[in-house]
Formats: sequence, C-alpha cells, structure tokens
Amino acid sequence: MSGSVVSTRSRREADRFIPPPGTFEIDPVHTFVTFRVQHLIIGRVQGRFDMVTGTVIIDENVSDSHVEVSIDAGSIATRMPMPDDRRHSYEFFEVADYPNLTFRSTGTTELASGEWRITGDLTMKGVPVTTKLTVAFGGAVSDSFANLRVGFHAATTISRRHLGLLLDLERHTENLHVASDVTIEIDAEAVRRSDSTVFLSNSFLRGDARRRKRSIQP
Repeated sequence: MSGSVVSTRSRREADRFIPPPGTFEIDPVHTFVTFRVQHLIIGRVQGRFDMVTGTVIIDENVSDSHVEVSIDAGSIATRMPMPDDRRHSYEFFEVADYPNLTFRSTGTTELASGEWRITGDLTMKGVPVTTKLTVAFGGAVSDSFANLRVGFHAATTISRRHLGLLLDLERHTENLHVASDVTIEIDAEAVRRSDSTVFLSNSFLRGDARRRKRSIQP
C-alpha cells in the first residue's frame, strides 16, 4: 500500500505506511464499486453497484490478511436504457438465482511498487474465477465519531467470457457490441469492528437513503 500516504493512525514499516491490525467492516456509504467496458471499439460504457458489504481482517503481518466482500447483484446501475428485469435476467446476472457477487481472498503479496496483490475467488452466477486485485492503501485515521477508519483503492480486469456474461450477441454477430474484458475499480473505506457498532448501524441507514435517492434519478 502506497508509501506516499501520510496518516496519523497508519503503521510504518521500512519506507512505507501499512494499515493497522484489526477486523474492519466495509462502510457501504463510503465504498464505491464501478466498472467500465469498451463499447463498439470506439468508446467505453460505465456502471456501478450500489450495495456492498464485507470484512477486512488485517493481520500484524499484512501478507496474512484476509478479505471477504459481497455485492448485491440487483444494485447494478448504468445509464443504459435497459429495463431492470432484463439486466437481472439470465442474459446478465440471474439475480433470482444468484443474488450476490462475492470475493474471498486466498493470498496477499507485496509488490515492489509498495502496493499489494490480493488474489482470490470472484464468484458470479455461481462461477468462481481466480482474480487478482492490485490494492493501494489510502491511510488510517480516526473519524469524527472516534472510529478507526482505513481506506483502500483496488483495481482488476476480468473477462466476461469466463463468467458467462456474453449474452447472445456473439451468436448473432461477428463482433461483440461490448468487449469481453471489464475493468473494475473499488474505492473502499472500512471501520474497525471494535469501534464500529453504532457507526455502522447509522451508516446502513444513510446508505439506504442514498440508494433511494439514486433510484429516482434518471
């Protein structure tokens, strides 16, 4: 995680800052999962998932840390004029049968850049695919509620082909309207569990309000 971070609650190891140990709960209000994919070769389309939960267990030895994340597949939001029932259908996420996308880490490795490579299983529509996230540590601070809070940025590229999300376009055209590779970026904040009981209950309420507000926007 990046050595350029300045934070009052981070640990320092050699020439870089690393996150403090503990079990942290992802803050759904301050966590954003976005994705983008090439469209018709000439451009890119983007989208997001609005409902994310998870746990980050940071070990004294950061390489022994563990991450588990769950994303509500039905919370996908794009600006494309496509009915939700089609986006939730067999063509895409089959939300009725597979309501969540999950990620469970299996290993963490330090990179020469000061970032970390987190390897794990991304499961979508019941299909687990080994996925590698490049993760930068954003810092650790005490927020206005005296909660210990950490921040991270993560990025990866996955293939829709491996996850069965290519629709029927490939059968009817020589080319895909939307590329196979999807870039995913995650900006996450998490609150240490010992500090977070009251905060997270309020945070989920604010998250619900945020999602309701988004649902009425065009």
